[in-house]
Amino acid sequence: MQALKIEHVDQFFGTGASRVQVLHDVNFEAKAGELSLILGPSGSGKSTLLTIAGGLLTPTKGNVQVAGVELGQASAKQKEQLRLNHLGFVLQAYHLLPFLTVNEQFKLVDHVKKSGNLSADALTHLLEELGLTPFVNAYPSSLSGGQQQRVAIARALYPDPAVVLADEPTAALDSTRVMQVGQLLQDLAHDRQKAVVIVTHDVRLRALADHVYDMVDGRLTQAQ
Repeated sequence: MQALKIEHVDQFFGTGASRVQVLHDVNFEAKAGELSLILGPSGSGKSTLLTIAGGLLTPTKGNVQVAGVELGQASAKQKEQLRLNHLGFVLQAYHLLPFLTVNEQFKLVDHVKKSGNLSADALTHLLEELGLTPFVNAYPSSLSGGQQQRVAIARALYPDPAVVLADEPTAALDSTRVMQVGQLLQDLAHDRQKAVVIVTHDVRLRALADHVYDMVDGRLTQAQ
């Protein structure tokens, strides 16, 4: 089932002489049960595309559909509900609240999204998979960059979203953790029928993907 569709998207930033086109006629779709990997160097437009896919940025031109809803026609409240109920974001900035422990980060999600989140047992299993069980009572400041990144991944998966959008989710991880996180995201797609989209320059994830795309200078092509 198609969970995300992007059609003929262009994105410009700036005005006049400083106007720059960062995305060129991008077409992409993600289906439930599949992991899609978008590879490209820094500045290629990957993060901009992910931001558009999540409804956080309106494209200059083109259409974006999430769960069958055309974002260009959706109200601000509809977009908010889509992000809350259908989309999970794993961003380069972890956005962990410094005054909350790891465990409390998830309790905060419960206040915002009161139903449909992972069960206590499922969350415990997720934290075990990510090697975070010893740190549930720790504050972000006492965690390494890699540990914070894994907490951010767990928090994004906790609301049980239909679409997971991950921006460089393995950037701060060593090779062992890269494969653990990559396998977790692959299992999430295949076993729980989620549409998982990863944008990254980390080619170590390539073997885990169902579909691989290359992003170069704002142009997206499917890898052979």
